[in-house]
Parts: sequence; C-alpha cells; structure tokens
Amino acid sequence: MFETVFLSFSLGTFTNTQDVMLALPNPVPNFGLSSPISGSDQVSKVTNQTGILLRTVDDRLNISLTSSYAKLNQTLAQLTTLAHFIVHVDALITAPLLALTDDVSGDVRGRFAPVLAGIAATRAYMDQTLPAKLDQLEALISASVPNRLKDAFGCLRSGLDRLGAALDVLRGALLATEKKFGSGDIPPAVLNKYLTVGTVYDVAKAMTGVKICIPSIVDTIDTTIANLKTADDYILSFKDKLAELFGPMTGVNVYENLLCRKNENGMQ
Repeated sequence: MFETVFLSFSLGTFTNTQDVMLALPNPVPNFGLSSPISGSDQVSKVTNQTGILLRTVDDRLNISLTSSYAKLNQTLAQLTTLAHFIVHVDALITAPLLALTDDVSGDVRGRFAPVLAGIAATRAYMDQTLPAKLDQLEALISASVPNRLKDAFGCLRSGLDRLGAALDVLRGALLATEKKFGSGDIPPAVLNKYLTVGTVYDVAKAMTGVKICIPSIVDTIDTTIANLKTADDYILSFKDKLAELFGPMTGVNVYENLLCRKNENGMQ
C-alpha cells in the first residue's frame, strides 16, 4: 500500500500532498508528537523487521569446536566479535527508533537523541575498529570471507549514512513545525501543511536500505561457522585414524605428534 501510494505520487496520480496523506494507512501519534503522522507506521514496520534480522546474526555461535586446532577457534572468536557487534546495532539503532516512533512526550529534540547517538556510535566503530577486525580475520582464513563482509559492512555503512540524514531532516521539520505552532500538540491539518509525506517516506526508505544489507552478513557468518565445524570434525576424524595407526595423539598439533612418532620409530 505504502509503495503504491508513492508510485502514484511520483507519477502524478495524486494532485497534492493532502491526497497522499489521506491515502496512507493508519497514521499514528509518534516521533515525539501527539499528532498522527502519516506513513509513520511504515517506519515502525521496516524498523521492526530490521531488528529481527539483526538479532539472528549470532544464532549459530553456540557451536563447540573440539579439535584444539588453534586457527579454527581463533577464527570463531573473530566471527563472534563481528556477530556481537551487529546484534548490538539492534540496541543502538532499531530499538531507540522503534521507541521514537511510538513517543508522544512532546520532547522531539530529546527523543531523537538516542537513535542519532546510536548511529554515530555504530559508524565510529565501523570507521575506527572494524577494519582491524576484518584484517585479523583475513590473517586466519582466505580473503574471500573478509571481502564479502567488507562489502556487506560497506552497504550497512551507506545505509546508516542515509538513515542519519533522513532522521535529521525529519527532526528539523518537526521542530520547525512545533516552533511555528507554539507547542507539540499540533493539529493534523497544521502538521500536514509543514511536514511533507516524503520526509517520513525517506526515513522508511533509508531503514530499508539498512535492512537489505543484513542477510549478506548473516549468510557469510553462518556459512563460515558451518565450514569451521566441518573442518573441526575432519581434524577429529583424522586424529582418530592416526591414533589407530600410531597410537593416541597428545598435544595440539597432530602433525608434530606424527613426526615425533616417526622419529621414535626410526622412520624417515
């Protein structure tokens, strides 16, 4: 419905902004105001969907690697750090944005602050810390996994840039409307006059841009963890076969154990 309305708007089917406002579904009080804002339920919907995706990123982390092969555990630790960062984006951004969309406190400036601060903190981590984490991961495994993650995180970074900009514009429009009317209790007719439907739509569209980046991160982490488990099982199986031939393997490195056994037996 929402997309159909804006397609009609862009094609000129609707003749003015008020027509679009009337066509949008279920305007609700939010964004710090007590007046209904058309299209706001779509922001809530896509934000909730994004939060659900973010919270799935660490679903596979409860695996156990038992071969004692150091690189496998080190790789899992790096992936765990990245997954926890992504899950934390839910607490930093989607949770406060959902709270904002339901807020009727009248404190527009204050209620926008948490989500904007969360976006800033997430971008700072991606700029200052994430590159080193990806380099550490690349030192452990082939470059294909870090490269896929770099692309996905680049998508996420761009999405957050657009989301932050769209929220800044929306906040500015709401504050300007509030200032002109003199309070936060703004009648819908006045609000619709100063707050364009495109301003709200841009927030929903920007959050959609964030959402579409998450599945690639989830898939890359999930498949890499699955591959770690496969490698771990293979090493355990290999150890068992060596034990059948040369006796139990002790220590971490089965190859060193095998070399010691060969030297003890005078094998070349």
